[in-house]
Amino acid sequence: MFAFGPDRLVESKPKSVQESVLLREHLPMLWLNFDGTPDATTLRELESTYGLHALALEDVLHPTRRAKVEPFGAVLFIVIPMPLTTPGPFDTEQLAIFMGSNFVITIQQKADDADCLECVRRRIRASEGRVRERGPAYLAFAIIDSVIDHYFPLVNGIGERVDAIEDAVVATQGAADMFAIRDAKHELAQVRQALWPMRDALNALVTMESWFDLEHRVYLRNALDHVMRLIDMLDSDRMLASDLMELAIAIANARLGEVTKFLTMIATIFIPITFIAGVYGMNFEFMPELNWRFGYAMTWGAMLLVALGLMVVFWRRGWLAPSLFAARRRLAKVN
Repeated sequence: MFAFGPDRLVESKPKSVQESVLLREHLPMLWLNFDGTPDATTLRELESTYGLHALALEDVLHPTRRAKVEPFGAVLFIVIPMPLTTPGPFDTEQLAIFMGSNFVITIQQKADDADCLECVRRRIRASEGRVRERGPAYLAFAIIDSVIDHYFPLVNGIGERVDAIEDAVVATQGAADMFAIRDAKHELAQVRQALWPMRDALNALVTMESWFDLEHRVYLRNALDHVMRLIDMLDSDRMLASDLMELAIAIANARLGEVTKFLTMIATIFIPITFIAGVYGMNFEFMPELNWRFGYAMTWGAMLLVALGLMVVFWRRGWLAPSLFAARRRLAKVN
């Protein structure tokens, strides 16, 4: 709990909602944060003490982690997906924000001390910026903006992974790791799924003139711009990952084509040799070469000449070299 004004701050961890009311001591602003979803008794106390709507509390008990904005009388209900800061795959938890005339209540889905709101707490403790001087609208913006800022390192990290895969493909001229690309695309889709509804929610907040004055709407538009920038970064990385996946499939198909071409050439070389061996393997009575002294050597010479001739033809057509390396040699000649 943070109860504060421009010149005074009370920070505490109350054991009940009523205790938070007593500890507030008539200070103009209150921020009450719950680490983890409260039990039904605490939610009923919040409903009766701060006028929270029952439908909003249902969303707290059954989180969807999809951003939304809903005014309930004198309390504005905001839901945003907050990224987890713990190491591991990307995941989010629901952050429910209740904004009243002189309070902000935030309820986190998971009981985790490592969250995205520590910078807001630090600003309140140190009286940095304008949080201590402004009302609930600015505090709600600061919370939302802090959550959005924590998406940037995640998106940048995924983008760096995709760039590393691209650099490896360019450096080795080999096939990309399709499983790594698939994991990156899946994570990009998850982040985009979290951010896209947030764009609509912020658009709705910008239009709520009764809750946010002109100055606060400027801040909300700045937060909306950050979300749009994140979405643009995600779309760019998704396109690059899709291109890399297509390139990996193309390289795999090219390698399969090279193997098929090599085996076809081997079969083509042995087809005339097999024909010659088949002809002279027939047991006819009148075959002049069978009684000729040099017939055996002539047959071997004919088969070798046919094989060497076909290999020369394949070489002159560039079929004996892999197509990728042949393309590189042609590019080197042009340069």
